[in-house]
Amino acid sequence: MFFKFVIIVYILFNCTLKESLAQNSNQISNLLSIVAIVNDEPITMMDLDGRLKLIIISSNLPNNADTRKNLSGQVLQSLINERLQQQEAKKLGIRVSDQEVENNIKFIENQNNMQENQLVETLFKNGVPKSVLPKRLKANLIMEKLLNNIIKPKVIINTSEVNNEYNNIVSNNGTLEYKYSEISFNFTNISKKENLILIAKQIRKKITEENNFDTIAKRIQENGTGSYKNNDWKLLNKINQDIYSNIKNLDKNEISDLIITNTGISIIKINGKREFKIPDLSDSVTDISFISFDLPINKKKVDIVTENIIKITNNLKSCDEMTNLSKVYGNKKGKYIGKVLLKNLPNYFTEEIKKLNLNQPSKPIVADDGIYVTMICNNNKKLNQEYAIKETIKNKIRTRSIKTLRERYLLDLNRKALIDVRI
Repeated sequence: MFFKFVIIVYILFNCTLKESLAQNSNQISNLLSIVAIVNDEPITMMDLDGRLKLIIISSNLPNNADTRKNLSGQVLQSLINERLQQQEAKKLGIRVSDQEVENNIKFIENQNNMQENQLVETLFKNGVPKSVLPKRLKANLIMEKLLNNIIKPKVIINTSEVNNEYNNIVSNNGTLEYKYSEISFNFTNISKKENLILIAKQIRKKITEENNFDTIAKRIQENGTGSYKNNDWKLLNKINQDIYSNIKNLDKNEISDLIITNTGISIIKINGKREFKIPDLSDSVTDISFISFDLPINKKKVDIVTENIIKITNNLKSCDEMTNLSKVYGNKKGKYIGKVLLKNLPNYFTEEIKKLNLNQPSKPIVADDGIYVTMICNNNKKLNQEYAIKETIKNKIRTRSIKTLRERYLLDLNRKALIDVRI
């Protein structure tokens, strides 16, 4: 009897073990299965599963089958884009080191008052493999380097476009303007529109429940699910009509319903409304010339050199005189710069310029790369105001152009690639 019992136990144990091993084998096989091939490089279910877990945890979404199903298409497109960017960076010799990734993780930890290594460990305790976040951050850094090397140099700012926007600002003085933050999700060929709408609804619900729009928005940007923009003040005629019709009746800090367009979905938080008044930026601009001298090899002689410089420059009465002098004295690198934003100058220049009257030479300014004497050449507040506003416009056009070129760049990479999606 006992012998029969032992045999039965053995058979049951053996069957259970085989079943368990078979299940584990199936799970491993499933994780290693290929969900997409990008120019002969596979993206596995393990890659997709890890990124899904990161997004669900970081965005605080329900961790269930419906969420994963609705997110899968969007996340897979993100992984494909990242793989294309990595391949392009490799061709161009662009590299991201492990140290750069570690520094990025430390930065995020500092921003969130976390201890070193706490971020990856916290994610790991919630089921996110330790390699997932570093891979995502590395992809972000690669994109940043591609932006700096490939996309930003292609930005061209047209003078007529700047003038048109300047005239628009001047003519709209006193009209209504809005400041708002925006989370946006783009439709892709892989993700179904209805699935993305469901995800956007879940995210909007989380935002309203937890009152943490900016926190969730930044996480969405970091994990690649969507994009986040904290817009500057925008004039009414510069706001997309689909967006305006959804935000015009909202008060400060209110969250819009889902704004669904032909290209994607947006969720918007109103940060403020006000009557537009052209700000006085004239004091943020200066018009300068400078003369420069090399530092002495013997640092102990700096005081003697600066005394000689004072003797040479002290009696200068105009920028023309300074420019002419720079052709004879110093290292001959001095010149008339013209108008420049004070914030773009080194602090040691700015502090000295603030002390100067018109056409008064500054005291010698000792910097790491030389000794400088500068002078304010002109102080026309009207021209300074126009210059400052146009520089602000140029920055906005630059930001807008970079975004557009980045989207085109990704589309071109997708069009040129051989991509085989298997889910």
